[in-house]
Amino acid sequence: MSIVAVCHNGVSVYEAMPASDYHADPAPTPSLSSSIAKILVNQSPMHAWFASPRLNPNHRPEESEDFDRGSAAHSLLLEGDDRMVECEFKDWRTNAAKDARDEIRAAGKLPLLSKHVGAVRKMVEIAKSFLAKSELELQIEDCFAERTVIWQAGGIWKRARFDLQARDRPILLDYKSTETADPLSFSRQIIAMGYDVQAAHYVEAYATTVTAGKDADFIFLVQERTEPFACSLVGVDPMMLDLGQQKCEFASKLWRQCLDSGKWPGYSKQIAWASPPVWALENFEQRKQSS
Repeated sequence: MSIVAVCHNGVSVYEAMPASDYHADPAPTPSLSSSIAKILVNQSPMHAWFASPRLNPNHRPEESEDFDRGSAAHSLLLEGDDRMVECEFKDWRTNAAKDARDEIRAAGKLPLLSKHVGAVRKMVEIAKSFLAKSELELQIEDCFAERTVIWQAGGIWKRARFDLQARDRPILLDYKSTETADPLSFSRQIIAMGYDVQAAHYVEAYATTVTAGKDADFIFLVQERTEPFACSLVGVDPMMLDLGQQKCEFASKLWRQCLDSGKWPGYSKQIAWASPPVWALENFEQRKQSS
């Protein structure tokens, strides 16, 4: 791990930090990442504490078959690093399969069933071709991949890891493998998945690395996990980014308060009274009128 640049105000930029080091949180004190900011906004400080590798002594990284496949495509596409280990099992149900899977993960590799290995490699080739032929006309080789930024703001440490940062343009790309890459469907998921918070957090990180504090365009490269492995590009417009920035400010304030107090409350102890949404009332009125 080597520091590529130490920018103004002590911002550190790392070019080749291993993913495991980043996710372990290498900042001087427990830092706020976009994933933890999402949890603070959508859940509670208790959940954020649980998700922090520096605060929770029993923290364990996420493990699942879909996660392994997504990580494999991510690593191969962005870094050209083939971390896949092919496992010739039909599925993971047998003890032998589970033991092999666990050993591979413990070695820092990604266990994939034989039927998925070829699919991941095909996904990567399709994604590269799509990006080169898209409106962006961008080659993976023309980007910084997996660049890590660690900075301090408002009395707390923050960290971000860009999937792709264009070398010649203020563009940040984030790669998402999902069920559908339909732009309309994905756009509807952005707020629910906290991707607006991620966009704002990353744009803030980018601005710290530029002397003039310029913003970057934040764009998702979305790809389906099943054939034909279709791709799309979905950008975050100023209104969505503004909402994400407001949420990031809220998360930063809450993170600082909890670090200072050492208290990480869960959900409110007050009763939350549920009321019907407008569409439910309208639908019932229509049903009554049509019966």
